[in-house]
Amino acid sequence: MSFSGLVLAATAHQLQTILDKKIERVLQPSRYEINLLIRQEGHQRLLISANPMSHRLHLTDRVKENPKTAPSFCMLLRKHLTGGKITGIKQEGTDRVLRLYIRTRDEFDLVEEKILVLEFMGKHSNIILLDDREIILGSIRAVSPIVSRHRTVLPGKPYVPPPYQEKINLNAFSLFSSEQLTEIFLAQGEQKLSKALIRIFNGLDPLLAEEIAFRASLDPAVKIKDIPPGKMEGLYMVLFSLGKAVQNNLWEPTMIVNESGFFKDFTCQDIKSLPSTHKKSFKNMNRLLNTFFSFKENQQKTDQLKQNLVSLVEEEIKKVRAKNEKLQLRLKSAKKAEELRLCGDLLTSQMYLVQKGENQVELVNFYDPQQKKIKVPLDPKLSPGANAQKIFQKYRKYKKALPLLQKALHKISRELSYLEGVRFSLEIVRPEDLEYIKEELIKEGYIKKPTARKGAAQKKETHKKSEPLKFLSSQGLEIFVGKNNYQNEYLSLKMAGKEDLWLHVKDIPGSHVVIRGDHIPPQTLEEAAQLAAFYSKGAESSNVPVDYTRIKHVRKPRGAKPGMVIYDHHKTIYVTPEESAIKRLRIP
Repeated sequence: MSFSGLVLAATAHQLQTILDKKIERVLQPSRYEINLLIRQEGHQRLLISANPMSHRLHLTDRVKENPKTAPSFCMLLRKHLTGGKITGIKQEGTDRVLRLYIRTRDEFDLVEEKILVLEFMGKHSNIILLDDREIILGSIRAVSPIVSRHRTVLPGKPYVPPPYQEKINLNAFSLFSSEQLTEIFLAQGEQKLSKALIRIFNGLDPLLAEEIAFRASLDPAVKIKDIPPGKMEGLYMVLFSLGKAVQNNLWEPTMIVNESGFFKDFTCQDIKSLPSTHKKSFKNMNRLLNTFFSFKENQQKTDQLKQNLVSLVEEEIKKVRAKNEKLQLRLKSAKKAEELRLCGDLLTSQMYLVQKGENQVELVNFYDPQQKKIKVPLDPKLSPGANAQKIFQKYRKYKKALPLLQKALHKISRELSYLEGVRFSLEIVRPEDLEYIKEELIKEGYIKKPTARKGAAQKKETHKKSEPLKFLSSQGLEIFVGKNNYQNEYLSLKMAGKEDLWLHVKDIPGSHVVIRGDHIPPQTLEEAAQLAAFYSKGAESSNVPVDYTRIKHVRKPRGAKPGMVIYDHHKTIYVTPEESAIKRLRIP
């Protein structure tokens, strides 16, 4: 993913529509991003980002939340640019630096010019405001002499452009002959072709460099010294053609997508080396960049939400397991209640054998047919009667605690099963369903419900209903698979009919699976069991046991958490899940 000089050139060409348009507002939604609201057929939003990982420039329709208090750089831009008109957009060759010229009026209503310099250079990206003498008024990222001895970016200092790269601009490529080109290339003898192209020509990105090699019928990894002389002429013709396209602003914005439809990369020319299924064309660079980065930002937001939810659930599982261990120790002690009662009875009946000050005493167990002796521990500070009383007191305490501990452990066991189910749901969840899991955890009390600001209007839920996955068996029967606890509960207890068949892996977290119909052929049962095993923690195992029964035998215990059910009248089938078999069943 590279916002290259050529991509910037394509974007700048298509930004000519904002020339002579008025800047109405300046916003700074995040640390390194500025939005200029421009009056044009309503309002357009020019996004400028100096983010090291996603630096770029394009028009966008995406509205972001802004901080209550505007950052100082935003306030500076508002002071100097609000109400100003964009009079010029200039890029030096195909370098990654662009200037926006803005005509404004000062406090005395005198016309003056400001320059917004946009530098898109990875971690060194910056947005810098200059006056008409090219003195720095401010920047989104300050660069002090301590940070850089070669170039300072601070208010009051003269603006010094980034170091000029001695590269060829493709829009001036026609000035070079094939002989000159060959000589320049040969100087890169040990370098691979794709890397040599990026070193020699300004504005190229790796994707376009590999495409140039493809069009010249060359391997991008071939070393320059190994290219046959006859092939150099073909390479020259490809570069000449690309140079003409750049010179005449003939852009073909192209996005690269993977097999799953996820956006991977982009460039400003068609990538003929890829099939049509792995690329997507756009009318202009602005639309491509807006689509690409909106997708990436949503993906990052989703990935962060998923990571947060996984961390939360794993922490809760850790807490529940620790609580379970403590309760198990207490239960172990409480199970000694009958042993204490026996000791108390024997001590009471044989108290005459006990001398005060003893740590323990051996007494005959009258309840044992063999009359074996048992050792009874004593407190040497207490009398024999007081020791018996203490033992009975401890017995009553343990006897009372035993059912409470068993009940608490049962509750803990159910909570642990629930949390492990949620953890599994997060492994298989689709990005669009993450919010449902978050809402579930809020309702169950694991996430604190966000409190609305005083006076703020209550937002209505806008999520679409989350539907279970739907499959069609090889024999034409519908099979449904729940993706989270709420879906599992809805599918099993509301959506399914009483005679529908219900499936679930045995004793481990997994999705509820339902086959519609009361007469289920063996092949369909096998396929549904495959689904139940595949959408479970046993997905990587073989011979996974899957229980199945009619929906009428599935019920939710009182007070159980979402998705938790019990069932009976079941049978078990053993399957080994295969992804290829699952893909054949899926209904898009």
